[in-house]
Amino acid sequence: MQRVTVDGRHERSRRTRRKIVVAASELFVLDGYGSTSISAIAARAGVAVQTVYAAFGTKRAVLSSALDQAIAGDDADVVVNDRDWMREVFEAPTAAARLVAYAGAVRRIMAGAGDMFRVVSTAATVDPDVVELAHTTEARRRTGARSVIASVLTVGTLRAGLDDERAADLLSMLNSPATFHHLVRQRGWTLDEYQQWLGEAMVLELLSSGATRPVRAPASDGRPASRRLRSAGEP
Repeated sequence: MQRVTVDGRHERSRRTRRKIVVAASELFVLDGYGSTSISAIAARAGVAVQTVYAAFGTKRAVLSSALDQAIAGDDADVVVNDRDWMREVFEAPTAAARLVAYAGAVRRIMAGAGDMFRVVSTAATVDPDVVELAHTTEARRRTGARSVIASVLTVGTLRAGLDDERAADLLSMLNSPATFHHLVRQRGWTLDEYQQWLGEAMVLELLSSGATRPVRAPASDGRPASRRLRSAGEP
């Protein structure tokens, strides 16, 4: 009975934290981090102000949790690289296939967290409390890029003159929240178009000329669409 009671309390606490994170995420994106108060978060979540403080302690901690959950898609204690939707990035048979799979993973992450990345970077320019979080976020992105490059190198080679650190530089630029924001939020690209471009760009910029590369084939409406692969040397 005691175990059931403890588990029930834990689940209620987890549900409350999720409600707070959802409410905070919506307000951060709509109104900005600086303009969002703890009381506003509490009101939107339907909880007391002290509940927010008890669960997170600070608004910065709420922001950090909101970003983490936006990236992962939930609050499960599973790191991104161990998620099912990242499996092909580490298990696909070719370097090109791993990068194309990674483009799909980046699309998923940006669809959920692209706006939150922007909230963090914008807040860091005006709020000293968020600077460390912004730096940590970029460091984690860099670590993620290195892990993808390491995966690619187990089954393929980088293009001539490109070492793994420079490859991570390029990958971090291509998959950046700023690039996503420009193409999708500002220029109106669809998520399909963004994913297609990203997969092609990563393969073309990172892999050796003998690698298998993604090409476009016309979709039924005449727009590029496809995931066919061919050798880089083919016309």
